[in-house]
Amino acid sequence: MNSNIIIRESKGSDSQAVYDLLRIIADLHKQGRPDMFPDLVSKYTVDEVKERLSNAENGVFVAEVEGNVVGYVFCEVISEGAGLTLYIDDLCIDPEYRRMGIARMLMDKAKEYAKTKNCAFIMLNVWEFNQSAIEFYEKYGFETRTRHMEIKL
Repeated sequence: MNSNIIIRESKGSDSQAVYDLLRIIADLHKQGRPDMFPDLVSKYTVDEVKERLSNAENGVFVAEVEGNVVGYVFCEVISEGAGLTLYIDDLCIDPEYRRMGIARMLMDKAKEYAKTKNCAFIMLNVWEFNQSAIEFYEKYGFETRTRHMEIKL
């Protein structure tokens, strides 16, 4: 692990850097499923990102290297059945900083956060075209819970 990597709670001033990372994810989705995401610029606007990052109850954590935000994880606690589940809404690492253990560090932080919120599970969605993400999640210990299937007409 790189000792220069800091994982911390987000703050409003991180919003532009997180928004820029969201645009990387949007481009990945446009390439992977142009039929579903033809005009996607970002999942959230800059203002929505700032609002989300400014609220400590949202469970948003960032990875910082030398003062620069290079990754994030968006967490949401949701009610499911008789308990709580931590839903990973989004995870992104700047391509220049991938394969350095940052995604694992952010997921570890999310897991720690889930435990403080008394969650029984962590859940996320991943597109089938995103094989590198699927491989990471499986290596981390995630298993398929449900499967959405489609047929093209």
